[in-house]
Amino acid sequence: MMASSPQSSLGGPPAGRLDLACPARESAAAMTAQQPTAPAETTATPPRMRKVVTAGLLGTSLETYDLYLYGTASATIFPRLFFTNQSDTVATILSLATFGVSFMARPLGAIIFGHFGDRIGRKETLITTLLLMGVSTAVIGALPTYDSIGALAPVVLVLLRLLQGVGFGGEYSGAVLMLSEHAPAGRRGFYAGLNNIGPVFGFILSTLVFLVTGSLMSDATFTAWGWRIPFLLSAVLVAVGLYVRNQLSESSLFIEAVKKRESATPPLLQVVRRHPKELILGTGSTVALFAIFYLFSTYTLSYATKVLQMDRSTVLWSVILAMVVNGVAIPLAASLSDRVGRRAVCVAGLAAAALWAFPMFSLINTGNSSLLTLALSVQMVFYGVIYAPIAALLSEIFTTSVRFTGAALSYNLGGILGAAFAPIIASALLARYGNTDPIALYIIAMCVISAVCVAALRETRLTNLAEPR
Repeated sequence: MMASSPQSSLGGPPAGRLDLACPARESAAAMTAQQPTAPAETTATPPRMRKVVTAGLLGTSLETYDLYLYGTASATIFPRLFFTNQSDTVATILSLATFGVSFMARPLGAIIFGHFGDRIGRKETLITTLLLMGVSTAVIGALPTYDSIGALAPVVLVLLRLLQGVGFGGEYSGAVLMLSEHAPAGRRGFYAGLNNIGPVFGFILSTLVFLVTGSLMSDATFTAWGWRIPFLLSAVLVAVGLYVRNQLSESSLFIEAVKKRESATPPLLQVVRRHPKELILGTGSTVALFAIFYLFSTYTLSYATKVLQMDRSTVLWSVILAMVVNGVAIPLAASLSDRVGRRAVCVAGLAAAALWAFPMFSLINTGNSSLLTLALSVQMVFYGVIYAPIAALLSEIFTTSVRFTGAALSYNLGGILGAAFAPIIASALLARYGNTDPIALYIIAMCVISAVCVAALRETRLTNLAEPR
């Protein structure tokens, strides 16, 4: 038997007959055939995808190890080492201010590394950012303190912190782009979100190293020289990260974008001219993300140990457990964003984080370690729900030729507005009002700003990254 034609099976004319009654059908088909089709996205093979995921996670873990290690030290020990000529309150504020300095340098890093990432490639740029962060962190581990070289010590500390900020300005967004541009379109949120587990690993590793080092020696010994060990260890970790990242290759999307590049205009100017709305809203969508995390990771350490007089080790363990919970929430929320959309998941997380602000501080203020762990863990679940879809969202709102610059600039400008001043603002609010209610209101305000910005962005989960915009 002869198989029927597709037309016949769909109710069209039988095979072998001309459809003289519908001449328009042939005309419509011809017109359709002549219309240009949207470029198809290409995805990596499973082995290559596993390599990209491994490199992204490892690189981001090591970069954030450097970042969070400094955050822990600035909240707990650096006030005694680099600001010994100040009162305890002023020393703490100044130490936290050096933590914020990094965020001021990040947009510069986003511009520099975004330019080269969009022009010469994601891979080489990511290798450079990793090296810059790692060397800066290792040098901090060898830096003389105030007692040795006086006021020069905090000055050099700030300069090294600025270099860390420049390096990190291109790190996160570049790693996310590698995952987004290699991933299957229907799973882009999940794979891009996986990169956000890297900071979880980095935070836990830095906190554990800090915690274990401190537990193996007396407080006096740790203050004298033991604190340097976690910083010097960065040099070894970066060597591993450089080896893994060197095995990567560029995505097909980026290679095609380079071939088709028509404009010699720098990516930064293209972003400002062609994507001003995306840049502004992308920046606003991340401010709560940064405020929540750095109040959690930096200010809470200072508040619990210095104000509530809780044991430093106890507080660090609570923070570690909360980060483990966060690591579980991220891939679940990232996968959900592939099904219901980036905006819906992000706004839900922001609403939950805002509602939890007052209950969280009520639990923290008890000074009970179990309630502290509960308060931080619940907040980090909500934080993970916000953080997970942001990775793909910022990648999808910009076209390939300027994606690195646009995403990096949005992310790092959000870092300045949301994180650079958050620990300082929280310290000032507590000093002014004597309670944590204003800090809770501050978190709520940040969540409202981000929710409005996310809602104003277009939904991007079905975006074809190969299409120009």
